[in-house]
Amino acid sequence: MASAAEGTGVMSGASRAAAELLSPGILDVFPGRGSGSFSPVARYVGTATMFIGMAAFVPLAVLWIRPDEVSFAPCFIFPGLCAMALGYLLRFATEKAARGFRLSRRQAAVCTFLVWLLATVVYGAPFVMGGLLTPDQAFFEAASGLTTTGLSVVDVGSCPDIFLFHRSLTCYLGGVGLVLILTCVVTQTGGLGVYNAEGHTDHLLPSTAKTARLILLIYTGIIAAGAAAYVAAGMTPFDAINISMCAVSTAGFATHPESLAFWQSPLIEFITIVLMIAGGMNFLLLFLLLERKFKAFLTHIETPLYFGIIAMATVVVSTFFLVQGVSADAGQAFREGVFQVVSVLTSTGFQTIPSFVDLGPALLFVFMLLMFCGAEARSTSGGIKVYRVAVASLGLSQSLRRQYGSNRITSIKINRFGKRSVLTDAEVSEAQTFVALYLLVFAAGTFLFILCGATLQEAAFDFASCLGNAGVGTGFLNSASGPAPLIIGALGMLLGRLEIIPMFVGASALLSFAVGGVRHGR
Repeated sequence: MASAAEGTGVMSGASRAAAELLSPGILDVFPGRGSGSFSPVARYVGTATMFIGMAAFVPLAVLWIRPDEVSFAPCFIFPGLCAMALGYLLRFATEKAARGFRLSRRQAAVCTFLVWLLATVVYGAPFVMGGLLTPDQAFFEAASGLTTTGLSVVDVGSCPDIFLFHRSLTCYLGGVGLVLILTCVVTQTGGLGVYNAEGHTDHLLPSTAKTARLILLIYTGIIAAGAAAYVAAGMTPFDAINISMCAVSTAGFATHPESLAFWQSPLIEFITIVLMIAGGMNFLLLFLLLERKFKAFLTHIETPLYFGIIAMATVVVSTFFLVQGVSADAGQAFREGVFQVVSVLTSTGFQTIPSFVDLGPALLFVFMLLMFCGAEARSTSGGIKVYRVAVASLGLSQSLRRQYGSNRITSIKINRFGKRSVLTDAEVSEAQTFVALYLLVFAAGTFLFILCGATLQEAAFDFASCLGNAGVGTGFLNSASGPAPLIIGALGMLLGRLEIIPMFVGASALLSFAVGGVRHGR
């Protein structure tokens, strides 16, 4: 993989990855289905599961300020120990067989799928053990946190602080990427393959591990700065840490039922907007800012589009808020409009308005478009991403010109990280393929929600929120929804977070492996 400094395209690696994943033999992930072929996958998943288990103990730190909640400690200790034990068995039982093996892209997709699935189960377990949620609700809540969606079925008003922090921690872990965090400490077999399977195809530094550590440092540094700013603005330290983690990871979990409207503070809302915008920015662009390469930052294709969409959508939404009476005056309409636009575009989900239910079809459609678009590539946000939308649109424009305009074939040139480069046909094809897949999954999920009893408006808006990891909804998904809508919603979140292809490949490969094992046993 080429570095960003060499001016390579963001999508070039993704194009090659998609081509490999979708090539013939997609299900042949474990050739021969022998123990040796499964060992590299088991070893990496085992290492990741050990890390997942260790992270489950972190919420116990809340007991220092809330000793009255010590009775909930086993809810985190038991799942953590079980995950660590399982991870240990997987890693060290296969260590010798896996030595010297490198993961293929398909095996990396299986690893990614398994790691996220196991993490969802492990981090959902405390909610069940604590008596807060049923298993299906807990799976939904954990998936919502890890995918940085922010839709919740927890009664935040009565939820113990240790569980509120646990929710925020899942956002932190999911936002920076479970595998990305693990790559900081694991650089041996499979590290690069799984890192790329999550969608990270460019590197700030020549080493994948160094890149991961730098991204983690930037990410954590912004959270710390945000928490300090919140405390200065009047939040309690507990609220500040939780809200900052969720804002930068572009999740929507809050520590109060009213979300950000609880504080009624323009300063807190401004700080949140800055953090959400930072969370929605390409990590490579944040790196350019740290290096003071402002020209490269400003001319990169995503920058003007990202901020341009925010500006235009703010005008539209603020006007709707004023005309529909959502806001009392023009000043409040602008304040609430810009906040909700940034919150939805970056797929955060914080709210300063009472509800999305009564906004009307036209305004809900505007917010759906923002959910589809999403923020920048290589960010913590969901959606199709501004970069893909731009590349797919440029490719469509070129195709139309070729068919109905000039016969002269011209290349598409864009600014990427300070350098002028040409879009390849493969990059355009990858972007357009992803957009098509995204819309197909959206249509399927909407139909399933309708079968579960939702109206067309509820089904379309809420599944768009799940798939785009946006965290706002009409209220169809709630604690009384029942298992089917919650599981469908959770799977939609995972599909959106893993960008569809790795999850399909991972699930299909595991199914093929299981079926093959049954046949072999016969």
